[in-house]
Order: sequence, then C-alpha cells, then structure tokens
Amino acid sequence: MTYRYKTMEYSRRLIPYFFVLTLGVMTIFARYKYNGLIYGFDYGLYQPDGMHYTYRALDLLNHNPEQSAQQVSDWYKSNSFKAKNISIADLIPETSPVYYYISHRILYPLLSIPFVYMFGIPGMLVVPSIAFLVLLFVVLRICSSYKLMYIGVTICLVLSISPTVTRWMVSNTTDALLVGLFSYSIILLKDFSFHSKTAYIQIPTLILLTSATRFSLVFWIAIGLVLFLNREKLLSICIIFIASICSIPALKASLGVALLPNSKEQTTFEKIFSLPASFCKVLFVDVAQLAVLDRALLAFLLFGVFLALLQFKNIVNQYFLAMLFAGYILGAVNGVLGVNFRYQLPVIPFCAWTIVSSINLMKSKPNLFSFLQSHIKT
Repeated sequence: MTYRYKTMEYSRRLIPYFFVLTLGVMTIFARYKYNGLIYGFDYGLYQPDGMHYTYRALDLLNHNPEQSAQQVSDWYKSNSFKAKNISIADLIPETSPVYYYISHRILYPLLSIPFVYMFGIPGMLVVPSIAFLVLLFVVLRICSSYKLMYIGVTICLVLSISPTVTRWMVSNTTDALLVGLFSYSIILLKDFSFHSKTAYIQIPTLILLTSATRFSLVFWIAIGLVLFLNREKLLSICIIFIASICSIPALKASLGVALLPNSKEQTTFEKIFSLPASFCKVLFVDVAQLAVLDRALLAFLLFGVFLALLQFKNIVNQYFLAMLFAGYILGAVNGVLGVNFRYQLPVIPFCAWTIVSSINLMKSKPNLFSFLQSHIKT
C-alpha cells in the first residue's frame, strides 16, 4: 500500500507538468499554423532580422554563401510577410549592411544547425520552441519550490495565450533563446549558494551564452547591482566584469550606431541628453501597445510591479524591478517605438518569480487586507 501510495502521489505531482507540456506544444503548433499580419504588425514565423540567423545556419551547413543566401531569399518570398524582397547582397557578409553588427550572435545559428539539416529552414523554429517550453517549465519549477503549482499553471496559461510572448518566442529570432537562458539564471540565483563552486562555474558560462545570443550586458549589470546591494560583492563584481568582457564584440561592432540610431542628425552628446525622453516614450508606447494588443500580459506585469513595490526589500522583487528597468534602458538606447515588449522579454520569468514569491509570503498572513495595509504604511 505504501509503494502504491507513493506511486500515485508521484503521478499526481507530474500532472501539472504534463498539462503545461501539452499546453506548450499546442501553443507552438497553433502558432505554426496561424500566423501573419495583425493590425499591420508582423506576427509571422520568419521575421525580417531572422533572415540573417537563417543565412548563418545555412552557410555553416553549405559553406556556400551565394547558395545559402539564395535559399533564404527564395524562402522569404513565399513565407514572410514584411521581408519578401531580399537580395543576396543583403545577406552575404561582404555586402550586408548589418552583418558586422550582429556577427557576434552566433549561438542561435549554431544550435539550429542539426534542425536545419533535418527539416530545412523550418528547423530554425525548433530552438525558439524549445526555449519557450524551458520558460514554462522554469515557471513551474519555481512555483513547485513554493508548493504553489496552481499559480504556476495559471501563469503558464497566461504566457501561452499572450500574442506578444508567442510572437517573439516562436519565430526565427534570438529573443526566445535569450529568454530561455535568463530563465535558467533564476534556477542558479534561487537554488545555489552564491559561495558554491557550482554557481561560480555555471553563471560565467551562462553569461557567455547570453552574450553569444544577443547584447545582454545591461541585464547582467542589473543582476550584479542587486547582488552588490545585498552584500554579495564578490559575485557581483565577477558577474559585471565577465559580462563586460563578453560584451566587447557587440560593443565594438555597434557602439557608434547603437545609441538612438534613428537620430542621425544629433551629436553623441545630444543623444545622451535625449535618453530620458526616449525612455519615457518607449515606456508609454509599450504600455499603450500592450493595453490594446495584450491586456493579459499587461495585467501580469502590472501585478508583478505592484507586488514588487510592496515588498521591495525582498531580493526576488529587486531582481524583477532591476531587470525591467534594464530592459527599458535597452529600449531607450535603441529608441525604436512600438516593438511590442521585445527588448524586455527576459523580465518575464523574473516577474513570475516575484508573483509566486509574494503570494507565498501572503499565505503566512491570516488577513490579506492587513498584510497589504502594513506594507503600504511602511
């Protein structure tokens, strides 16, 4: 009877994971089948900047630049919505206007090679799809550690129905992989002692991987500063130093054009003074866009911000607010309006961590109203 009970208990604990796995797979297949232009926004699977990563993966397989570029060009004519007219010159390193600026983003094309070999260009969607599932399972693991699996399932449902999350997490861009890697960073920050050898080995490796995915220095600085304020000075300095070193290729390639690239008539000095205004514009447009297109995700984020501000002394909440601020700093530096929360995507698992951590603290309070009232007063 004891063995049978343990088996039933183990099976019961697996039910949320099977449910979320099914939910995630259904979301991926639905995204694959139903995609296109919505209100003029490109919700296609093959994004304009994705052509460069697709070309890199193909060229690593073919070792024939012209052939790889032609394959991408032909594919985008029939499978893309806003990048149908791609010339070979747009892709080949010697003539591409952007290749130099994204040449350091090698991890996504490298990981996609076996899937492109097996499935062709649609194989570029496998790594992002896996990263999306990683996000969901990290959320479940966090909630499991607090014994709040029903909250985890609810959050996973919100993320699965979010057109913003699925837009960027199931497409041929680096965004999904970056989110997946930062999701794993929560496991390290939560489960490992900061003084353990495991943390000091895995965190630098993770920094290297995120830096090879896309520019992520601002996020690691945010994490490092939170650690520094919480007396983990050695780990903080190590994280910021390693992240700075790993970001040198990205900084070297785009430092001259990364700051407000659409304001070419302004001097660098003028651009720096324009950053606060750019930050406010990006924040306002982002919130307004979510209010129109994705109210579920907006409610999820605002709820996280509300809880984080109520319990700001909690390091979990500090991580979330620091990551959110870093994401909008990155958006302000880029200066492009209406990118649909794309630069801030890595904050999503941190928001989930804040929500479940806060709810766990509320469980110990007999009266929720008195709990909120005491925090508001303090």
